[in-house]
Amino acid sequence: MSLTLLFFLLAAALGVSTHHLTRPRAPGIAFRLTPDYGVASIYLKDGLSVPVAHVYGSAQYQAFMRRTTATESGEKSSVCQFIAPYLDYLTPLFGTAISSCRDEDALSVLSVMQPLNAAVEAYLGTNICFSALSLDVYEERKRIVAQDALGTLGLRQVLPTIQAARGIVLAYRPGAVPKFEEDPWVILAIDHSSHWYNVGLFTIGEAGVVDPIPGFVNSPIIGENNQLEGLERSISHILANPPSEMRPQARIHRVLLYGDDAKNETMRAELEKLLDPKLVRDAWVSNSVFDGANFTACAAHIHMDTADFESKVDAAWGCKWRSTLYRETRDEL
Repeated sequence: MSLTLLFFLLAAALGVSTHHLTRPRAPGIAFRLTPDYGVASIYLKDGLSVPVAHVYGSAQYQAFMRRTTATESGEKSSVCQFIAPYLDYLTPLFGTAISSCRDEDALSVLSVMQPLNAAVEAYLGTNICFSALSLDVYEERKRIVAQDALGTLGLRQVLPTIQAARGIVLAYRPGAVPKFEEDPWVILAIDHSSHWYNVGLFTIGEAGVVDPIPGFVNSPIIGENNQLEGLERSISHILANPPSEMRPQARIHRVLLYGDDAKNETMRAELEKLLDPKLVRDAWVSNSVFDGANFTACAAHIHMDTADFESKVDAAWGCKWRSTLYRETRDEL
């Protein structure tokens, strides 16, 4: 049997075409939006995570992220009403020229997403077509607006929008996970940042699956005068009213500290008064506000790094043709 014939037989057996064998392995891209700023990370095919950009939001952006109830947008012009269903298709052609048809919330988020996207494309030297997204303020209105901003930039989501806290727990998930006969591990995730805090409970189960405990994972508390007191109240409430996953021993397996002020020594001292001091001393401590985005970018790369991804997920019209990152195709022209 000739080597050429053997090669084609192996390719057929693996279910992979010769075209797919030579496809480029596109990097994973992730954006994270916090109440104050956004970050962008790239995961390259050689396993390197690159924290690319950190962009502070405008006063309008920060006001939107802090708003607890959505306000109705103003009346749109008849032209905007007509083209609204087609905005995602028209944006790659006309760019921000039609941005006036989007409401102020969308424009404020776009003002953060645009420079993040530009930084990613400048680093890679070409345009991107796919990305992942995580949000600290994980509410429906925020998700809709942020996802709309991605569409405005001509990007398609690789994964469903993820809550930032869950992404960070996944990033610090240990290699050893509970065995089949073991109960899931309860993780107390504490976000301590300059202008907000958050306390949430997650479980790590068999095969490393991370799930939020319903009713114990919420959006951050933003702008409280004394954050440390608020943090203590939140933890005390959990300890006094633990979920079924913590009963009867009310046991927390590990503590995760993250946020842009995660290494605050005063906070750690107060935590040792509330929790087992060993839990606090052995806590996983996030080293960077990019940690969660780095993991999400890695997950996006893994999801995309399959032979059939690009045939299943459509890019925005004309995007792949302009980029050097994806399989060459003229189907979209």
